[in-house]
Amino acid sequence: MLFDRWKNIDPDKLALKFPGKSYSYGELYAEIRKRSSGLKRGAYLLCHHSESENLINFLAVLHKGGKAVFAGKHSNEDLKREYAHVHQLIPLDFVPKGEYDLEEPYSPQKSDLFLGVLSSGSTGQPKLIWKDYQAWFSAFPAQSEVFQIQADDTLLCLDAMAYSANLNAVIHGLWLGASIYLTPLQNASKWAELLKEVSAIFMVPSHYRLLPNRGAYTHIRSVVSAGEKLEVKLAEQLLRNFPNACITEYYGAAELGHISYIQNEEIINLPTSVGKPFPGVKISIKEEKIWVDSPYVSPDYRHQPTVSDLGFIDPNGYLCLLGREGRMFNRRGLNIFAEEIEQVTLLHPKIREAALVSPLPDLLVLYVVPTEPISHHELRNYLLSKLSSDKLPNRIQFFHELPRSSSGKVDFKVLAKKPIEEDSSK
Repeated sequence: MLFDRWKNIDPDKLALKFPGKSYSYGELYAEIRKRSSGLKRGAYLLCHHSESENLINFLAVLHKGGKAVFAGKHSNEDLKREYAHVHQLIPLDFVPKGEYDLEEPYSPQKSDLFLGVLSSGSTGQPKLIWKDYQAWFSAFPAQSEVFQIQADDTLLCLDAMAYSANLNAVIHGLWLGASIYLTPLQNASKWAELLKEVSAIFMVPSHYRLLPNRGAYTHIRSVVSAGEKLEVKLAEQLLRNFPNACITEYYGAAELGHISYIQNEEIINLPTSVGKPFPGVKISIKEEKIWVDSPYVSPDYRHQPTVSDLGFIDPNGYLCLLGREGRMFNRRGLNIFAEEIEQVTLLHPKIREAALVSPLPDLLVLYVVPTEPISHHELRNYLLSKLSSDKLPNRIQFFHELPRSSSGKVDFKVLAKKPIEEDSSK
């Protein structure tokens, strides 16, 4: 499903590039076969200190017919041992080397498991979501069409492979025969130069905010965002910076795969929508919960394909998110969706980021990152002009930046544990 497609690719074509190293398709396949011959078929925990080495080890495990889980670059040693013990995984923290590179690739079936995605789950205990080849590889033709990414593209992506959306973008690119540039987050100051060498980008919104906002990159053809809602101000900036690109925001989940997508000016004109169903997906709403009928769903969720996100379908057939069930707060009988408060807050011209948490019953705390000085009083009056008074947060806290996970998403659990200060607007 992957390696057999490489037979038709020029072996000298660039496959992977990351700081200090690059591989052509011929070099990459030779390296994969060497590593594969030094492995036994099994289930591995990829925990090398280098994410680029973890990626190549992952491809070697697939070549052998095994399956693997990325531990994540920020996982400590105790957590790695826990993951390996709980899920019966073989730690792979080195570069395996066999004596030859002639081993033929394993020929997978669609039902074969190949990737485990770690999630903390609602209990905080490690939860593993296994993906089979059908869940990912059957989506790749639709991804190529929707995202407008082709074999002659060069894709820029962060190297955080434990975030399955990043890994999906990379494997899709390699499936196409495209060239992949992997960059660590700490190299953000160099992205302006990297943008000159690529034609497509995949990032989460918080990382798009780090891109240089100077001039137009007219050669870039595809810009894809996922993981969080792409707010209007950032979407407008992307449209200015990449005027010839197809700007796509897609909504999905590790358990369910790609669900819907929205593109270009519609992201701005329909700020609460996540668009129309992804090709091959049917969306239904049952008691406000989003359900899907889709070939991209992970095996353990096919009998009940929902993650309890809440939403509705508008008259045009577009999906609108109310919020995630775990981020719906009940205040004296009123359901308040955190995403609604955050989106309204982000429309203020002085606010760059916003996150709402409820650390205690009936207590809503809004954390914001301003772009310029703004008082509690000004922001509270603005919110009162947009929201009913019973939806207003009890506290507003200003931060220089929000805590984020290794995938770039806001870490709401960390925020909920922050000490609460009294604001001066009450």
